[in-house]
Amino acid sequence: MGTTTPGGLAPLLRRLREAAGLSQEELAGRSGLSVHAISALERGTRTRPYPHTLRSLAAALGLTEDERTRLFGSVPARGAHAAAVDVEAVTPRGLPRPVTDLVGREEDVEQVAELLSTSRLVTLSGPGGVGKTRLALAVATRVSNRFADGVALVELAPLLDRDQVLSAVADAVEAGRDPGRAVLDGVVERLGGRQLLLVLDNMEHLLAAAPEVVALVEAVPDLKVLTTSRAPLRVRGEKEYAVEPLDATPLPDGSASPAALLLLDRAQRVSPTWGERSSDADAVAAICERLAGLPLALELAAARARVLDPTSLLDRLDSALRSGPRDLPARQRTMRTTLDWSNGLLDEPAQQLVRLTGVFVGGTTLADLESVAHLAGATYDVSEALESLVEHSLVVAEPSGRVRMLEPVAQYARDLLHESGEWDAAARAHAAHYLALAEQTAPSYRRGDQVSALTRIDLDHANLSAAAERSLASEDLETPARIAWALWLYWWLRGHHAHGRRLSEAVLARHDESADGLDSLVVARTALAAATMAFAMDEVDGAARWWQRAARHGSSDDVVAANSVAGSGLVALARGDLVVAEGLFREAVRHAEAAGDEGEWTWALSHVWLGTVMLLRGRPEEAVDLAQAGLRSASARHDRLSSYIALYNLFQAELARGDHAAARLHLQDGVRLSLETGDQGNLAYLLDAGAVLAAAAGQHARVPLLLGAAQATRESLGSFGYGYYRPDPSAIAAAEADARSHLGGDRFDDALDTGRGLGAAEAAAMLSGA
Repeated sequence: MGTTTPGGLAPLLRRLREAAGLSQEELAGRSGLSVHAISALERGTRTRPYPHTLRSLAAALGLTEDERTRLFGSVPARGAHAAAVDVEAVTPRGLPRPVTDLVGREEDVEQVAELLSTSRLVTLSGPGGVGKTRLALAVATRVSNRFADGVALVELAPLLDRDQVLSAVADAVEAGRDPGRAVLDGVVERLGGRQLLLVLDNMEHLLAAAPEVVALVEAVPDLKVLTTSRAPLRVRGEKEYAVEPLDATPLPDGSASPAALLLLDRAQRVSPTWGERSSDADAVAAICERLAGLPLALELAAARARVLDPTSLLDRLDSALRSGPRDLPARQRTMRTTLDWSNGLLDEPAQQLVRLTGVFVGGTTLADLESVAHLAGATYDVSEALESLVEHSLVVAEPSGRVRMLEPVAQYARDLLHESGEWDAAARAHAAHYLALAEQTAPSYRRGDQVSALTRIDLDHANLSAAAERSLASEDLETPARIAWALWLYWWLRGHHAHGRRLSEAVLARHDESADGLDSLVVARTALAAATMAFAMDEVDGAARWWQRAARHGSSDDVVAANSVAGSGLVALARGDLVVAEGLFREAVRHAEAAGDEGEWTWALSHVWLGTVMLLRGRPEEAVDLAQAGLRSASARHDRLSSYIALYNLFQAELARGDHAAARLHLQDGVRLSLETGDQGNLAYLLDAGAVLAAAAGQHARVPLLLGAAQATRESLGSFGYGYYRPDPSAIAAAEADARSHLGGDRFDDALDTGRGLGAAEAAAMLSGA
């Protein structure tokens, strides 16, 4: 290309783009490249784009001939070698020079280099394939000028016995061998007075030799040792540095994650334009997430870029991990062999736990793991075996107390579980444990501990869903049916309506097809779950059918009867038949009273809904009395859910009576409780109510913000909201019209768009001061 332009491509491209008045996103769209590609070129992390990339950029920027010449001249000739990221340009004698750059490890290199300035024995620990060796080489290169006698690398992977470790060190430092004395003495004599960094790579299978390493460090004052191992050495003086997978989350500015940068770098070495289309970004991000940012998995996947575009690679990830570059060590040419190496270092109980842990989804706790292991018939000490898995980096221990496997490791564990013939027993034990958890937690959704109950189930909703789906697939209908009954209120509060409805209806459909179906009461309860989810999704007719079926199958159970009759009352309320609705709610109250403590929740809500009927009939005083009765019951049980339903109705009643101060207090209390439970559907109604109140108070600028936030909330839920609320649409329309007239159409619409971008807490803050 001739002489390159001073300053290089990165600053020139940035100046040309800014002169054209384009953002990186706009230039990406015009040129057909990805935002990541533009960002990498402007940051200088990609310095040698291909000619067709430069032509696309020149056309998109509308460059003159002189500008095109400068752009092409800013690129160094291909074949020039760029220095590895954050590594000295010259590799110290004795260290191999990797053929690919180190990506995404700048901070790790700095931190480990700093550790070596204060510690004499540092261990890089982490799962197989996380890049410990590459990091160690980069660190050794970075700090080599601190050591007058350089760096010595000892590759331990081929060794089989602890006694070979010191012999390998002796060979690496050229210590003489004397059969008449200990190898350690010869190494100490050789290294005495020398300043050396000794890198011991892949020590996980030779941990028994750790005492000899410590003895060497103690005997040679100016020696420092950097080891890599899937498990720490667990010796005095050791500083462990846990090497984490690369972050797979795209950066806030939309640019590629460190994991994506590695994937793109390696893939573009075999397919230069791979991943550069803007339409590739989602698939690239999904690949990185599926592979949990594990560098080896990303390298193996990238090797298939020659024949697979990002979307196709995502669809074929499992097969892509079965082969890799021939220059990798044999133990790393596939993820399976890498993980087999780690698994082979464990004792039998730990290997059993590896397999069992594959049945969990999204992590678990030690207590849950122990319970499932017990149900599966395990006889080993789970906590001891788990400690071994954490030490060998097969399981990640989180600060919260939960443990999880990286997804490639979890898939490996699931494969082992199937291959060993243990899958069915493990899945049954897993389902039994999480069914028990769901049923133990369910009563708390109606009590003061509902927030902690919701949080507990949030952590294991993935495990509960997996338990239900696997049981359903294995023709066990009772487990998913009981899970649906235990979780329907959780699903309602968390907005998982479609998920809950699909599972409940799938169980009922399978029951209808089965000659050996479910107990009648179980059918009734599952139908109640399906009805509630359908109603939350505005499917009133579907909900009506399920509530009727629940009534038929569960008429002898007062709890089921109370819920099914109250549900039919909600259907009548939604259809505007107030006479029928009132009769059904009063019947539900009678069933709830007969049910005792279990019926208290439905008793309270039926009173609130009777209040709604009275309000719609123009009798706000009676509405207040009925809603207050429901609120007293809810407050006595510290039940936030029933409380804010009552408070919404009281807000409407006080608004109808013209008492804006009382209405405001009810609204503020409802907002506070809705935020505590995270009930977005309820919050949407309160946002609308706040808009009406803001208009009445002359706070016109708040009205579009609140209405916009309510719209966005409902869209995120995929439904209009709760059919048991009867908001006054004319009041909302009047508030909108009043605000629009005061603000003007453009200002109102701009504020409406702003409101749609508000988070729940921001929107709620406006309600609190309404």
